[in-house]
Amino acid sequence: MQVQNNALLAPLTTFRLGGPATRLVTATTDDEVIAAVREADASGTPLLVIGGGSNLVIGDKGFDGTALHIATTGFSLDGTRLEL
Repeated sequence: MQVQNNALLAPLTTFRLGGPATRLVTATTDDEVIAAVREADASGTPLLVIGGGSNLVIGDKGFDGTALHIATTGFSLDGTRLEL
């Protein structure tokens, strides 16, 4: 899991628009996604969930809270074994 403070959200949207989030969490596994959501919920922090970023417009002021970028691949390849 990667965590950045005051990170621009524009690169995560197809329109390339959007100011910074107070905190940006990039989760690459299901467990990281769950942990980030639980952390935001426990602390009462507003949470913005970002998938592929299409059809998403974020204002220039950004987002006052945690933006969770879900960067899971949905599958893993171990040699010749494919797991979904």
